[in-house]
Amino acid sequence: MTESNNYSLGGAEGAANFLALTPGLKVETAAGAIGEIIENPGDGTFLLIKHIENAADPSTVGEEELVWFGDVKRAFE
Repeated sequence: MTESNNYSLGGAEGAANFLALTPGLKVETAAGAIGEIIENPGDGTFLLIKHIENAADPSTVGEEELVWFGDVKRAFE
């Protein structure tokens, strides 16, 4: 998978960047799963993602999950 842009989720700008993440962007969770953002409710706390890769548990591919800010390792295109 080629990633063209990474979005910083750490430091002073991290919270603002998390709020601005849009559907279609991808995230990697702390557990190593890759998901596509389906919805960002704009609360700065959660994202609704659809799993597109998960080596640790392939059965979750295609499932939607609400992920917490602290469980998002990175966001990318």
